[in-house]
Amino acid sequence: MAVLPARVLPPDEAPGVVASVERIDAWMAVARSGDRFVYATRLCLPVVSAGAKRMRDLAARDLVLLTRPRSAIDPSIFCYTATRSSKPTALTLPVRPRLVAPIVEAESAVVDALLPILDRAARFGRPCPTDRQLAERARLPVETIQAGLLALSAAGMIRIHAAPRPTIRRVTIVATGAQTGIAA
Repeated sequence: MAVLPARVLPPDEAPGVVASVERIDAWMAVARSGDRFVYATRLCLPVVSAGAKRMRDLAARDLVLLTRPRSAIDPSIFCYTATRSSKPTALTLPVRPRLVAPIVEAESAVVDALLPILDRAARFGRPCPTDRQLAERARLPVETIQAGLLALSAAGMIRIHAAPRPTIRRVTIVATGAQTGIAA
């Protein structure tokens, strides 16, 4: 009796399976315009399939283009395929340019010590610490504080705003949008 060779499927074809909503959302989070996703390989999609419904909803919002070419392995079944459009969605992870901070080696220790202190003050709406208070909390010389703040500002990590005494300044943490308060 002759042994027939095993049928090898392309990595994206799994007959009879329809992708779950979670799997589709995971693909949408990383898919870029033009990316393809075979979400089902079968003769027809079940009417009550949550994955098929999710894909129809995405297509209705013009986020994907749905096609169903025949399978290259078995022409009697279809490969239900979604192609990502260029329309943005909340499911898509934002692609932000990486910030290249103009911080020299000598300033990095000061920056690393100052940012958590400023971030904590901003998170809780506390007044911006004075140079002397920052130096005490960060265990740094007072003379290095001004240069550290300027380095953080130049790197785009914080924004410094003028404020009335006693704080002299307000600081906005760019990554979170949190801002230090003003002392009463």
